[in-house]
Amino acid sequence: MTTRELRAEKRIRVSEKGELSTGSVNIGDAWIPCQVKDLSDSGLRVVCNKQLSIGQTLELKCELFPERSLNCKIEVRHIGPSGVGTKVTEIDRRGIGLIQLYLQEQYALRHAHSKFNN
Repeated sequence: MTTRELRAEKRIRVSEKGELSTGSVNIGDAWIPCQVKDLSDSGLRVVCNKQLSIGQTLELKCELFPERSLNCKIEVRHIGPSGVGTKVTEIDRRGIGLIQLYLQEQYALRHAHSKFNN
């Protein structure tokens, strides 16, 4: 029987443009466009046109705020019809702070929007 990894925190739905790279110069791999579809403190779901494999490590660049980009390494954890689920494996303090600020802003916007519509 296989067990599924449980997430510690809920991911929030977003739609941000990003870029992925395997970091492998030998195969001529350039940065490829992707779309970040959801985000949490420790992971994200991306959609891209490149076939990825479970366990693969990638570099991610994503501009969360004007001229403030998230740069981190992610590992592919699962692949499904709605995208590729990843776990953040390497990130600096600045990146952690940027994700937390972005998520706080997204939660606040959603809360204000739901209050306004109710």
